[in-house]
Amino acid sequence: MAAEKPRRSARKKKHDCSQCENREAWEQVQHFQDVVENSLTGICIIQDYRIVYLNPEQQRIAGSMPMLGKPLPFERVHPDDLAYARENYEKAWHGEIRNVDVDFRYNSWETDDIPSQMKWIKARGCIIQYRGRDALLINMMDMTRARKLERMVSMEDKMASLGRVAAGLAHEIRNPLSGINIYLTMLKKILDSGEGSHKIPDIIANMQDASLRIDAVIRRIMDFSKPGEPRFILCDIREPMEDAVRLAAVTLRKAGIALESHLAPDKGICRLDPHMIEQVLLNLITNAAEAMQCVTEDKRIDISTSVKARHVVVRVADSGPGIPPHLRSKIFEPFFTTKADSTGIGLSICHRIISDHKGYLRVEESGLGGAEFIIELPLAQEGSV
Repeated sequence: MAAEKPRRSARKKKHDCSQCENREAWEQVQHFQDVVENSLTGICIIQDYRIVYLNPEQQRIAGSMPMLGKPLPFERVHPDDLAYARENYEKAWHGEIRNVDVDFRYNSWETDDIPSQMKWIKARGCIIQYRGRDALLINMMDMTRARKLERMVSMEDKMASLGRVAAGLAHEIRNPLSGINIYLTMLKKILDSGEGSHKIPDIIANMQDASLRIDAVIRRIMDFSKPGEPRFILCDIREPMEDAVRLAAVTLRKAGIALESHLAPDKGICRLDPHMIEQVLLNLITNAAEAMQCVTEDKRIDISTSVKARHVVVRVADSGPGIPPHLRSKIFEPFFTTKADSTGIGLSICHRIISDHKGYLRVEESGLGGAEFIIELPLAQEGSV
């Protein structure tokens, strides 16, 4: 009789899914750990005001000094930024702001191989859950190289602007000064020869005129550097705007330019110097009119006001040739001009006046096809005087 084969169990062994879940969870944790450990952003976690984790990039930013289990080294923060950094750190720790962004200067730890370095740091802090408890997550980026590059670019821009100022100033003074030298030479010849004395009054008058031109250039430079102290009062922006339109109306009518103004029904009460704002608006209108000298038809200037949020907006648009995009960032620089008979000081003074009023002046392309200058001024707060 043949031996009986052992029976196989009809019930298959049940697959343990928890093992796969554990493996997936472990792989996920490993993946995030790899991301954090190799991040170009410094990452540290703080619990109970002490550092419980920091990645290699954070260690590089801070230096090689051991930091685990210790408080944040605020003593390394630049004294000028210390109060600001501490205040925002407390806000982040207590959750007063969801994400706290801070820029500050930090002096890294000194080692035998690497001297201490002052670094520019950009940090963001927020509250997270770490091992079942509240913790503060801080991300840091070393912005030192970017700051240095910004400073170099800014310095180059300033030097280029200074060069244009010097060239413009030299040009504006050289012409009348050359005239004065010519007249002095003529005057000497007349005195030496004893003839032509009847020309002396005209020569002196021409010299005085050239001298006044030099004086006017110097005064414009002084106006640019310090265009007078504004005398602020509470005033509706529409008042200086209407005065500027009234002064320019006759000139524009003779030039065949149609002027339209659209005033917002709401009052735009601001703290401003009405005479200075009128000067700015009149300058913008005059510039728009001069820009349309080559336009043969449909000469228009539109001026409008509107109130939005906490600002009043004034727009001066024209149908002239406009300003090319690559020149829009330069037109407010002193002595920069696209007109042959202009010093390039007017728009610089306008920009300075609007800045003194805590406002903004910019230029865009207008719906009429030309340029549109936009002024934004803050509305006066209730109860201000």
